[in-house]
Amino acid sequence: MASLVFGPISYKIGPKSVLLLCGLLQMASWFCVHFASDMLHIYSSRVCAGIAGGAAYTVLPLYISEIAEGPAAKASLNVSVEIWRACGIFIGFIFGSYLNYDYVAVVGILISFFFSMVFPFVQESPYYFLRKGNMAGLEKSLRWFRGIRSIDDRNNPEFDHELAQIKNSLHEKTQLIESGPSASQLVKILFGDLVLAVASQLGGIFTILSYGSIISNSATPLKLTGDILVLIFAVVHLLATLVAKAFSGCVNRRMLLVITSLGSAMCFLLGAVYSLYEHTWDMDDDIAAWIMPILFALQILFASAGFITVSTTVFMENIPKKSQYKLLGMLHFLSWIAVFAIIHYYVPIVHSVSITGLLLIFTLGSFAVTIGALFFYDKIQSAKELECNDNSIPNGRYANVHI
Repeated sequence: MASLVFGPISYKIGPKSVLLLCGLLQMASWFCVHFASDMLHIYSSRVCAGIAGGAAYTVLPLYISEIAEGPAAKASLNVSVEIWRACGIFIGFIFGSYLNYDYVAVVGILISFFFSMVFPFVQESPYYFLRKGNMAGLEKSLRWFRGIRSIDDRNNPEFDHELAQIKNSLHEKTQLIESGPSASQLVKILFGDLVLAVASQLGGIFTILSYGSIISNSATPLKLTGDILVLIFAVVHLLATLVAKAFSGCVNRRMLLVITSLGSAMCFLLGAVYSLYEHTWDMDDDIAAWIMPILFALQILFASAGFITVSTTVFMENIPKKSQYKLLGMLHFLSWIAVFAIIHYYVPIVHSVSITGLLLIFTLGSFAVTIGALFFYDKIQSAKELECNDNSIPNGRYANVHI
């Protein structure tokens, strides 16, 4: 719900203000965990953490889109968010497995406290000041983000050009210099975004991170503890996001979505086939025990290097800019409903359709990303191509679309 509500709120009060609130709520969540004496404290912790996480996950890409310089920087920073989230998942698995829960809460409090102390010194988005008509604040914010500190650098032609672009965007009545998308094109794009948002979560990566060790051991038991196996999955997730970061500026988005979603679907499909026929195959147990973990690790590699990591970037590059504050939150809301439903009702789903059926659901989810990329997006460009298009338009393509 927080992703649905705080997108429009951040438009009014500024994304920085919402992110500061997220830091305080996260700190309150960890305090509730550390000093918990009954279930009320635990529930309060989950509510605070849920609001903070949902709001931050939606507002941070919006903030990045307004402070980054050019499409390549926006894509790189959005992928960096996924890297930090992967780091958090990895660290969380380590601390959760090997630290006393009280110490985990203390670490969480310290991290949240550090953020809450440092982030106030970061400037608000230049476009927030533009929406409020505060031109002095706009220029100060833009200088801060572009690293212009000395008097000698204040007549930088590139900075003056960007500042003029942003100021001129206040008077633009259309979202693009050229004619905007037609109603049918807009519906097609938004439906494609919706398919990508929900299907990418049905790709199953967070379910695999949560239940991968259980699913693996439901086949031929592996001679590894569940904690070790989950840590391996978390490491693969982190390394794959680093791969996505390395190629975020040069790989065509559409091609990346198609290749990685097909790879993910193939891993799930092979896992479903193995789960269905494993008892009929004459295979050494030591070899058979590694089949499901290897398939899951490959699936995480495909998903994290592709459609899971770049989905938010694709949304930000395709959603009409004036609608981003409303639509991005809605897309995140629907996608997280899907993944929470799968995780929460994992046991009833497995009892109803078996592990094989669950893996086939994930196969369809990954394949739906392929269908969405092929049929709902006419062309998803790489950041370099977008940068070239941006430079070819005198008044800028992106400076006039945030108001």
